[in-house]
Amino acid sequence: MKHKKLLVAALAATCALPLALCACGNAPQTPDDGDIVVGEGMKQYVLEAEYTPVAGKIGGAQSGSASGYDLIMQSDADGVSNGYFIHNIHMTDCTLEFEFTAERAGTAALYVRMLSQWGDTTFTPQNFGIVLNDKEITYTGLLVQGSSDDAPKFADKVVTQKAEIVKGKNTLKLIVRENTINSYTHSTGAPAIDCVKIVTDTGISWEPILENLDHVGKIEA
Repeated sequence: MKHKKLLVAALAATCALPLALCACGNAPQTPDDGDIVVGEGMKQYVLEAEYTPVAGKIGGAQSGSASGYDLIMQSDADGVSNGYFIHNIHMTDCTLEFEFTAERAGTAALYVRMLSQWGDTTFTPQNFGIVLNDKEITYTGLLVQGSSDDAPKFADKVVTQKAEIVKGKNTLKLIVRENTINSYTHSTGAPAIDCVKIVTDTGISWEPILENLDHVGKIEA
Protein backbone atom coordinates (compact mmCIF):
# COMPACT_ATOMS: atom_id res chain seq x y z
CA MET A 1 0.00 0.00 0.00
CA LYS A 2 1.35 3.36 -0.97
CA HIS A 3 1.96 5.80 1.87
CA LYS A 4 1.79 9.52 1.48
CA LYS A 5 4.46 11.45 3.35
CA LEU A 6 3.10 14.24 5.50
CA LEU A 7 5.63 16.74 6.85
CA VAL A 8 4.64 19.05 9.63
CA ALA A 9 5.53 22.67 10.22
CA ALA A 10 4.50 24.92 13.07
CA LEU A 11 1.21 26.56 12.18
CA ALA A 12 -0.61 29.51 13.69
CA ALA A 13 -2.76 29.43 16.80
CA THR A 14 -5.32 27.16 15.17
CA CYS A 15 -5.09 24.28 12.75
CA ALA A 16 -7.42 23.52 9.87
CA LEU A 17 -8.97 20.06 9.83
CA PRO A 18 -8.99 17.57 8.31
CA LEU A 19 -5.24 17.01 8.74
CA ALA A 20 -3.62 13.76 9.73
CA LEU A 21 -1.12 15.56 11.91
CA CYS A 22 -1.11 19.20 12.79
CA ALA A 23 0.96 21.48 14.95
CA CYS A 24 -1.22 24.05 16.60
CA GLY A 25 -1.29 26.46 19.48
CA ASN A 26 -3.61 26.83 22.44
CA ALA A 27 -7.12 25.47 22.03
CA PRO A 28 -9.83 25.81 24.71
CA GLN A 29 -10.55 22.57 26.56
CA THR A 30 -12.94 21.64 29.35
CA PRO A 31 -11.56 20.11 32.56
CA ASP A 32 -13.01 16.74 31.53
CA ASP A 33 -10.97 16.91 28.32
CA GLY A 34 -7.60 16.60 30.00
CA ASP A 35 -6.74 20.31 30.30
CA ILE A 36 -4.47 20.37 27.27
CA VAL A 37 -2.05 23.24 27.72
CA VAL A 38 0.33 24.22 24.93
CA GLY A 39 3.02 26.41 26.47
CA GLU A 40 5.31 28.88 24.80
CA GLY A 41 7.64 27.18 22.36
CA MET A 42 5.56 23.97 22.37
CA LYS A 43 3.47 22.46 19.61
CA GLN A 44 0.50 20.11 19.64
CA TYR A 45 0.52 17.29 17.09
CA VAL A 46 -2.58 15.27 16.24
CA LEU A 47 -2.14 11.71 14.95
CA GLU A 48 -5.43 10.37 13.59
CA ALA A 49 -6.29 6.78 14.51
CA GLU A 50 -8.01 6.13 11.17
CA TYR A 51 -4.68 6.63 9.38
CA THR A 52 -2.90 3.83 11.25
CA PRO A 53 -2.44 0.32 9.79
CA VAL A 54 -5.79 -1.50 9.95
CA ALA A 55 -5.73 -3.79 6.89
CA GLY A 56 -5.93 -7.37 8.12
CA LYS A 57 -6.32 -6.34 11.76
CA ILE A 58 -8.83 -8.44 13.74
CA GLY A 59 -11.05 -6.75 16.30
CA GLY A 60 -14.39 -7.55 17.82
CA ALA A 61 -17.82 -5.91 17.93
CA GLN A 62 -20.09 -5.83 20.96
CA SER A 63 -21.45 -9.29 20.18
CA GLY A 64 -19.51 -10.44 17.12
CA SER A 65 -16.40 -9.80 15.07
CA ALA A 66 -14.93 -6.86 13.18
CA SER A 67 -11.83 -6.50 11.08
CA GLY A 68 -9.80 -4.39 8.69
CA TYR A 69 -11.29 -1.22 7.29
CA ASP A 70 -14.58 -1.92 9.09
CA LEU A 71 -12.79 -0.79 12.24
CA ILE A 72 -12.97 2.76 10.86
CA MET A 73 -16.20 4.61 11.64
CA GLN A 74 -17.24 7.78 9.82
CA SER A 75 -19.06 10.40 11.87
CA ASP A 76 -20.19 13.99 11.48
CA ALA A 77 -20.77 14.36 15.21
CA ASP A 78 -19.28 17.39 16.92
CA GLY A 79 -15.93 16.67 18.53
CA VAL A 80 -14.89 13.84 16.20
CA SER A 81 -11.45 14.79 14.91
CA ASN A 82 -11.19 14.58 11.11
CA GLY A 83 -14.65 12.95 10.87
CA TYR A 84 -13.49 9.37 11.54
CA PHE A 85 -12.46 7.18 14.46
CA ILE A 86 -11.50 3.59 15.27
CA HIS A 87 -13.99 1.37 17.10
CA ASN A 88 -14.76 -2.31 17.73
CA ILE A 89 -11.24 -3.29 18.74
CA HIS A 90 -12.65 -5.50 21.49
CA MET A 91 -10.14 -8.30 21.06
CA THR A 92 -7.28 -9.29 23.37
CA ASP A 93 -3.94 -8.07 21.94
CA CYS A 94 -5.59 -5.95 19.24
CA THR A 95 -3.11 -3.09 18.81
CA LEU A 96 -3.16 0.34 17.17
CA GLU A 97 0.28 1.53 16.10
CA PHE A 98 1.33 5.15 15.60
CA GLU A 99 4.80 5.55 14.09
CA PHE A 100 6.29 9.02 13.94
CA THR A 101 9.67 10.68 13.51
CA ALA A 102 11.10 13.27 15.89
CA GLU A 103 13.72 15.84 14.93
CA ARG A 104 15.46 15.31 18.27
CA ALA A 105 15.03 13.56 21.60
CA GLY A 106 12.90 15.15 24.30
CA THR A 107 9.87 14.79 26.53
CA ALA A 108 6.24 15.21 25.61
CA ALA A 109 2.77 15.27 27.07
CA LEU A 110 0.70 12.43 25.64
CA TYR A 111 -3.10 12.41 25.33
CA VAL A 112 -5.46 9.78 23.90
CA ARG A 113 -8.85 11.00 22.66
CA MET A 114 -11.25 8.19 23.50
CA LEU A 115 -14.72 7.07 24.55
CA SER A 116 -16.21 3.92 26.05
CA GLN A 117 -18.92 1.80 24.41
CA TRP A 118 -19.59 0.14 27.80
CA GLY A 119 -20.85 3.04 29.86
CA ASP A 120 -18.48 4.99 32.09
CA THR A 121 -15.35 2.83 32.25
CA THR A 122 -11.94 3.11 33.89
CA PHE A 123 -9.09 2.00 31.66
CA THR A 124 -5.79 1.04 33.29
CA PRO A 125 -2.46 -0.43 32.15
CA GLN A 126 -3.89 -3.83 33.09
CA ASN A 127 -6.76 -3.68 30.57
CA PHE A 128 -5.41 -1.14 28.07
CA GLY A 129 -1.66 -0.94 27.56
CA ILE A 130 0.06 2.19 26.26
CA VAL A 131 3.62 1.47 25.13
CA LEU A 132 6.12 3.95 23.69
CA ASN A 133 9.27 2.56 22.06
CA ASP A 134 8.74 -0.80 23.78
CA LYS A 135 8.51 0.86 27.21
CA GLU A 136 5.28 0.50 29.15
CA ILE A 137 3.77 3.78 30.30
CA THR A 138 2.43 3.40 33.83
CA TYR A 139 -0.50 5.76 33.93
CA THR A 140 -3.23 6.51 36.45
CA GLY A 141 -6.60 4.95 35.60
CA LEU A 142 -8.51 6.91 32.94
CA LEU A 143 -12.22 7.31 33.67
CA VAL A 144 -13.81 7.48 30.22
CA GLN A 145 -17.36 8.62 29.58
CA GLY A 146 -19.73 6.13 28.06
CA SER A 147 -21.41 6.94 24.75
CA SER A 148 -22.26 5.26 21.46
CA ASP A 149 -21.02 5.09 17.89
CA ASP A 150 -24.14 6.96 16.76
CA ALA A 151 -23.64 9.80 19.25
CA PRO A 152 -19.93 9.72 20.12
CA LYS A 153 -18.63 11.97 22.89
CA PHE A 154 -14.85 11.84 22.86
CA ALA A 155 -12.55 13.35 25.49
CA ASP A 156 -8.80 13.90 25.57
CA LYS A 157 -7.33 11.86 28.43
CA VAL A 158 -3.85 12.71 29.65
CA VAL A 159 -1.68 9.59 29.84
CA THR A 160 1.58 11.24 30.89
CA GLN A 161 3.28 14.62 30.87
CA LYS A 162 6.73 13.05 30.53
CA ALA A 163 6.74 10.67 27.58
CA GLU A 164 10.31 10.03 26.40
CA ILE A 165 10.66 10.68 22.67
CA VAL A 166 13.83 9.59 20.90
CA LYS A 167 15.45 11.21 17.88
CA GLY A 168 14.26 9.53 14.71
CA LYS A 169 11.65 6.78 14.64
CA ASN A 170 9.21 6.39 17.53
CA THR A 171 6.46 3.81 17.88
CA LEU A 172 3.42 4.28 20.12
CA LYS A 173 1.20 1.25 20.67
CA LEU A 174 -2.27 1.12 22.19
CA ILE A 175 -2.79 -2.52 23.22
CA VAL A 176 -6.10 -4.08 24.26
CA ARG A 177 -5.48 -6.54 27.08
CA GLU A 178 -7.68 -9.35 28.30
CA ASN A 179 -10.47 -8.10 30.55
CA THR A 180 -14.20 -8.46 31.27
CA ILE A 181 -15.26 -4.91 30.33
CA ASN A 182 -17.59 -6.12 27.54
CA SER A 183 -20.92 -5.92 29.37
CA TYR A 184 -22.67 -8.04 26.72
CA THR A 185 -20.46 -11.12 26.96
CA HIS A 186 -18.26 -10.28 29.99
CA SER A 187 -15.23 -10.60 27.74
CA THR A 188 -12.60 -8.24 26.37
CA GLY A 189 -13.72 -4.66 25.78
CA ALA A 190 -11.78 -1.62 24.59
CA PRO A 191 -12.29 2.11 24.10
CA ALA A 192 -12.97 3.72 20.75
CA ILE A 193 -10.00 5.85 19.68
CA ASP A 194 -10.32 9.13 17.82
CA CYS A 195 -6.71 10.29 17.80
CA VAL A 196 -3.53 10.72 19.81
CA LYS A 197 -2.21 14.16 20.73
CA ILE A 198 1.42 14.92 21.50
CA VAL A 199 2.57 18.22 22.98
CA THR A 200 6.32 18.81 22.69
CA ASP A 201 8.93 21.36 21.66
CA THR A 202 10.46 19.16 18.98
CA GLY A 203 9.28 18.77 15.40
CA ILE A 204 7.34 15.61 14.54
CA SER A 205 6.33 14.05 11.22
CA TRP A 206 4.68 10.78 10.26
CA GLU A 207 3.35 8.82 7.29
CA PRO A 208 -0.43 8.52 7.62
CA ILE A 209 -2.11 5.87 5.52
CA LEU A 210 -4.53 8.22 3.78
CA GLU A 211 -5.73 5.44 1.49
CA ASN A 212 -7.53 3.80 4.42
CA LEU A 213 -10.48 6.13 3.91
CA ASP A 214 -10.91 4.95 0.32
CA HIS A 215 -12.14 1.62 1.70
CA VAL A 216 -14.53 2.86 4.38
CA GLY A 217 -18.12 1.75 3.85
CA LYS A 218 -17.31 -0.44 0.85
CA ILE A 219 -17.95 -4.17 0.49
CA GLU A 220 -14.69 -5.75 -0.58
CA ALA A 221 -13.72 -9.34 -1.30
